[in-house]
Amino acid sequence: MKIYDVEIPADLEIPELDDKTRAELEATLAEIRRYRREEEQRLAASPLRDWQPAVVRFKECPPPSPPSIDVEALRRMPPKLRAIFVFAHRDDVTY
Repeated sequence: MKIYDVEIPADLEIPELDDKTRAELEATLAEIRRYRREEEQRLAASPLRDWQPAVVRFKECPPPSPPSIDVEALRRMPPKLRAIFVFAHRDDVTY
């Protein structure tokens, strides 16, 4: 298994999540999406929606580095937390 193209060693135990934990995570994600959608609607209805901040000059930043995984940090996590981590990054997991 790879996450962000970083090979996860086979000896690193990542258990399956139980249905209750999976449902809780899905409910939390749905709540976050609902909150963001409501925030967009509030902003669209706000009299400040057309307000533009002052133009600020800034130094050009380098492009962001691609995401990476610290396998040793994963090893220090409890197995259930590893499973939650993999679940949260499931769109970036490849085999």
